[in-house]
Amino acid sequence: MKYFILFAVCFSSVAFAQHRKGDRAAAREQAQPMPLAIGGSFFGKQPKLRSWVQGWGLTGTRPDAYEIRCDEVFTDCAVPILRTRAFKSEPLGMGSLTHSESAETWRGRRVELRAELRSGAVDGWAGLWMRVDGPGGKVLAFDNMQNRALRGTTSFKWYSVVLDVPLDAERVSFGVLLHGPGAVFVRELVFEEVDVNVSSTDLVGPLRAQSPAGGSSGGSL
Repeated sequence: MKYFILFAVCFSSVAFAQHRKGDRAAAREQAQPMPLAIGGSFFGKQPKLRSWVQGWGLTGTRPDAYEIRCDEVFTDCAVPILRTRAFKSEPLGMGSLTHSESAETWRGRRVELRAELRSGAVDGWAGLWMRVDGPGGKVLAFDNMQNRALRGTTSFKWYSVVLDVPLDAERVSFGVLLHGPGAVFVRELVFEEVDVNVSSTDLVGPLRAQSPAGGSSGGSL
């Protein structure tokens, strides 16, 4: 459980710094906002590689060791692929196909990120992730699917993470991550509000609730 917290904090600080750079770059390039429903026509025959990359970024602890590619001779993004640059069993860290935006639209709501994924020769683990940040980059909610991750080679299947966005939330970030060698194929991805009857998969909130006030877990987040 401590690993989840450390991962969330480390990833939060990395993504927060990269987000600041991304904001400046996006302002210069006047990038369009990311669609919240991805698949079908968006990953189909009309957009080219640079179209779907708009609004996304490659982040993580070792983004230099990973790449984002497409099938169909890398022209039509029917299925984006997050993969390691070299398929070797060595410590590579983590790479992520990432999107981050203001939490203003989602405050007070329960949101779900779901995607149809398949893994290819994943030597570590892969999955969806979502993080809700508050003032000062404090992690308010987080799930990276490590407790139900994709490993090895799998067929396409739907996966989901569900988090609450508190009223003091400032940013919502999410994506598809790959830890170690391998590849993850993304056929569909949807981010939207869901009913409160849909169970949350938050890993951080329950740990904070179990920790004494001012304890290490609660204080670190």
